[in-house]
Amino acid sequence: MKINKAMKNLLNGLAQPNELISLNLFNPDFCVWDNCIVIDASSLGERGSIEETIYHDRTDLEASINHYHLDNLRTGIKLISNWEENLKLSYPERDFILILSSTIEGEDVVIRFYQFRDNEPEWIRLNDLEGYKEEAILVIEILNKVQ
Repeated sequence: MKINKAMKNLLNGLAQPNELISLNLFNPDFCVWDNCIVIDASSLGERGSIEETIYHDRTDLEASINHYHLDNLRTGIKLISNWEENLKLSYPERDFILILSSTIEGEDVVIRFYQFRDNEPEWIRLNDLEGYKEEAILVIEILNKVQ
């Protein structure tokens, strides 16, 4: 797990959650669409491939579709942890990047994930989390042990 200083400060002072989250988000039905893993393919409609979408590449598609907004950081931590375990179990041969971000104050929490791909630009600068001055960021990397 990687975090920047802003996220470290927020994690040290978490309050109790008061946000109700759909059970579907805690137990998502991930699906495969054109070598992408998505929580919900319904937004893709009848499109059959990445070339038929508005997205630049598969990483952009996954990071855009696989996100959820929350009001509570503690709930976000629980949810991203759950997604991590579900992705590990469902797709043990794939590598993923999970991101939890919020404002410096811990508001406007967003969680998302995408697959790590060597042949596509990174969606988040993993080696420069401190460069995100206006956001608190936590990154979980799921890297396949069998290479």
